[in-house]
Amino acid sequence: MRTIRHGTSGRRGFPRRSTSLVSFLTDVRGVTGVDAALPATVTYHDSCSGLRELGIREQPRQLLKSVEGLTLKELPEADVCCGFGGTFCVKYPDVSNAIVGKKAKHIASTGADMLLAGDLGCLMNMDGKLKREKIGVEVRHVAEVLAGMTDKPPIGGKL
Repeated sequence: MRTIRHGTSGRRGFPRRSTSLVSFLTDVRGVTGVDAALPATVTYHDSCSGLRELGIREQPRQLLKSVEGLTLKELPEADVCCGFGGTFCVKYPDVSNAIVGKKAKHIASTGADMLLAGDLGCLMNMDGKLKREKIGVEVRHVAEVLAGMTDKPPIGGKL
């Protein structure tokens, strides 16, 4: 069987063949760009599992750079947890809220129209905080932009 990722499994035995869409497109299929357009300024959040377990950092940025009209503004502390962490946000809601609160301030500081990420848990957490704080940043999965689907409501909710 052909594996997608090479090397040893992740720290917690994460399977070698696990990957994300952007890693599959760039690392396995050799995709270097997409045929999509979005006249907007976006910022990108790196998920903990993607970054630390799968080594995904440059892949989404490489593909986003090919989207016509898109300006990517780096998110301060893009590699820092958003506070979701599965059951972490349920077990430690005060800590989780403080973490996502700081993340929301960083998102707002970029001046971006849209926040992108590749992890739905992160997106739901950050979207909820941005809405509660009335920070008008649209939140979408990176696949929606790469597929040119931003004319439809976001995967995570209504505009």
